Amino acid sequence: MVNKVTVESAARLHLGFYNIMTENIAYGSLGVAINYPKVKVNVLRSGKVCVENKTSIKYVEEQAYRVINMLGSYNVKVVVKDAVPRHVGLGSTTQLMLSIGQGINIVHNLHYTVKELAVKLRRGTVSGIGIAAFEKGGFIVDSGRRVKGKTIEPPKTVEELPQIIFRKNIPRNWLFLVIIPKGIRGLSEREEKTILATPEPAQKSIQMELWKTMLTHLLPSLARNDIVEFGKAITKIQILTGSYFAKYQGGIFCCEETEYAINSMLKHGALGAGQSSWGPTAYGIVLGLRKARRVMERTRKDMERKGYEAEYYIVNVRNSGAKVFYE
Repeated sequence: MVNKVTVESAARLHLGFYNIMTENIAYGSLGVAINYPKVKVNVLRSGKVCVENKTSIKYVEEQAYRVINMLGSYNVKVVVKDAVPRHVGLGSTTQLMLSIGQGINIVHNLHYTVKELAVKLRRGTVSGIGIAAFEKGGFIVDSGRRVKGKTIEPPKTVEELPQIIFRKNIPRNWLFLVIIPKGIRGLSEREEKTILATPEPAQKSIQMELWKTMLTHLLPSLARNDIVEFGKAITKIQILTGSYFAKYQGGIFCCEETEYAINSMLKHGALGAGQSSWGPTAYGIVLGLRKARRVMERTRKDMERKGYEAEYYIVNVRNSGAKVFYE
């Protein structure tokens, strides 16, 4: 019998879509698991339901009780020690819910797979990147969702989840610069649902360029470990995706701070850059720690000259799934 487990996961970057809506398939996603910001939760057997939030992030308690209720109100004590900031484009809700859910799963011997947990917790409505990042890590391409009617609903079975169609470990010297402008929030799940629940096809020119970029540049660059070509492909996919969603977010990127950070990173030598999900998180792709530090420092100075406040991180790709420690 397991009385206590610690589950550690971390953020993901959503790198855009290679498909918007084609022949009843919506939103094929690209993404990558990163090693920071992270999630760390303890789940313990208990005589009653109890949640402790050791972070400064306010949504944590609400989500913890939500997970407990969705799994059947098992008596557990959940202690959240670290969490990913909410509504900044880093997949905070999925990582926290799956981390807590996996802890309850193990402590109460429920035998759910990660995908079965995701279905029970109503994850994977649009993207499977967060689920795959939790389960396997690395760089991920998902299958998108098959749309049976006019509206996308949360998956009711594992088969309805966006499936992994490509996954690859990323070399440790391929680094991501992560910049999170302060005082700006991306769309909430409720706001996102209003936009994404009824997908509309992209202009044919945008859709064709997305497919072409993924098939002739992005995937071959990963097969060759060619970070230069990879960076160019990701940047192009970001611009194409942003062009489609510009009518919802007021431009290719969510805000001037994010756009400025992206352009600054590219100017100073990032090999690719973009906005994660609805932002405001911006990211850049760099080879090697020395170059990463140089690009980040120059970008930080640019941001400060403009009066933009932000958090700055240099992170590795997390090439494995969430970690579980038994006690």
